[in-house]
Amino acid sequence: MRVAVVVLTALFASSIARADWLAQAFDAADGGSGGGGGGSGSAGSSSDVPALDDLSDWAGSPRAITLPELLQIAVKQAPALQNARLDVAVAEAQISETWARYDWRVQAQGSGARTRQVFDGIPLTLENFGANLDFSRQLSTGATIDLHADSQYSKNDAVFDGIKSTSETWQDDVWGSITQPLLKGRGRWLYDAQEFKARISQDVAVLARRSQAINTVQTVVSAYWDLVLAERSVAITQASLDLARERLRVTEIGVHGGKTAEAEVPAVLQTIATRQGDLLNGELAVLNASIALRRAAGMQIGTGELGLRVATDLEIHDAPFPLGALVQRALTASPELAELGKQQQSATIDIEVTSNGLLPQLDAALQLGPSGQSIGNPPGTQASFANAAKDLYELNLMSISGSLTYSRSIGQHDIKGRIHELTNTREKLRVNATDIRAQVAQAMARAVASLELAKRRVVLAQRAIELAKQNIQIETDRFNLGTRTNFDVLNRQEELRQAELSEAQAQTDWHKAETSVQALTGDILPAFGVTVE
Repeated sequence: MRVAVVVLTALFASSIARADWLAQAFDAADGGSGGGGGGSGSAGSSSDVPALDDLSDWAGSPRAITLPELLQIAVKQAPALQNARLDVAVAEAQISETWARYDWRVQAQGSGARTRQVFDGIPLTLENFGANLDFSRQLSTGATIDLHADSQYSKNDAVFDGIKSTSETWQDDVWGSITQPLLKGRGRWLYDAQEFKARISQDVAVLARRSQAINTVQTVVSAYWDLVLAERSVAITQASLDLARERLRVTEIGVHGGKTAEAEVPAVLQTIATRQGDLLNGELAVLNASIALRRAAGMQIGTGELGLRVATDLEIHDAPFPLGALVQRALTASPELAELGKQQQSATIDIEVTSNGLLPQLDAALQLGPSGQSIGNPPGTQASFANAAKDLYELNLMSISGSLTYSRSIGQHDIKGRIHELTNTREKLRVNATDIRAQVAQAMARAVASLELAKRRVVLAQRAIELAKQNIQIETDRFNLGTRTNFDVLNRQEELRQAELSEAQAQTDWHKAETSVQALTGDILPAFGVTVE
């Protein structure tokens, strides 16, 4: 923004400075007409009209660039596309987060306690130490398995009538358990639901990236044609200025030869001054269009990095644009419609997962495993971990247990309300999809209509250009015969300039409309060789 303000301020000051020499030029022309015929030629000489400074001297040399180069820069540097790529990477990371359901969970715990107390005058010392280890994970059916191992050691010391009594126990257990939901929480689809949603989110991010790429390319191409039009307008105005200067040269020759009245000179000088003002405004339009194109492509904007120069070919081509077929292609290729479709899939998964919560909780659990024990009582025996482990290994003690647990919430208002919310949210997505289809059809109809209208405007402008050239010749011949003035000739030249500007505008509108059609059908990326990764 600071650069734009500086540009406008400098141009405003430059315009004021140029106004001074314009006034001087008019004064010189008036002074010349007040003198004799012999001195009139020098007063109205074209050499008295100062040349305008080129804005490139102030803004720096413009950089010549082609549309493919601009698009390559935009694809690499446009912030919107960079953010879209990051959104895809985030979605991929979210998919990997769901793989946590495949992880084994390891939990280990150690404990120890020692207690001293006096019971009925008998001092007691109690020691307990233990450790346990669990490996658990969830299965695709919704079941949870747990592999458990633990070892517990306890020791009791007591003194009766001065006699110390000690008892020790080692207890080792190894078992496996499985808990399987039979109703609520059961099923592979429920197990994979979060990954399904994450993959849908990834698809949405990819579609959003494509949509952003289309928008970025369309914006750059549209800004490119704005710059082409601005440069073409400057060229047309420059050509019109050259015609006016040639008119001044011919008029001065006629004045010097005594065939033309000196009063014809100020009219040409006025037109030249007007054309030069138009040229200055055109150069400002080129600079503004260059800055806008730099911004759209993500290029640097700063000192010496303002102007751009592109090819000024505005020719259009004759190609059919069948509205019905184009609308169908646009509906098929629309990233926005595809995104809504994915969002509907995600909403459906949410509804199904939430509906599962209406089922009662009915879980079946089974536990099986051996145990080993070593007891250090009566006296003469000693408890040890090895003896308990041997007992465990020999499967001297096996235990098996099972359970069936049922639970249900009465009312379930939270789940029912959530289902109602999700159902209406999904319905909104369907309504939005219908609206977007209508918007796509409307946008395509407008784009095709703009193409057809622009094509006809080009034909009319070309006819107007031909007639304007003929009228210039006619008015020139009449001027030479003394029946017309320079105002008449210059007006015809202005009509030619306006016709050429109208043609350039119509051609630009045609190219922009074609870009809109390509953006709607999705052909804009391959048409310009743009790939999005």
